[in-house]
Amino acid sequence: MSGAFAWDADWYGIEDPAEAMALSRELEREVSGTHVLFGHVWTAIGRRTRDDVLFLLENGTVAQVRLTWHAESSPDWPAAKVYPDFASWQAVPPEDR
Repeated sequence: MSGAFAWDADWYGIEDPAEAMALSRELEREVSGTHVLFGHVWTAIGRRTRDDVLFLLENGTVAQVRLTWHAESSPDWPAAKVYPDFASWQAVPPEDR
């Protein structure tokens, strides 16, 4: 799926379904019942060398998430910024993402 997107800077598409599944499961483990992403269905589509992962949500929006690698109880973690679509995310300069 990530091949349908044009990546820039140090972001790259996730081509391995096992990697996408592992990142999606990690996000599921981290999201609390009060988190902005709770209740959504997502697929990991891209990442960069740090812990930042881009998820495509079932409604077509995308969320850039900073995974913590811990189960969280705060709605602030993992940090997530939701964009209306991939183009809106990509319109943000890479240094600001």
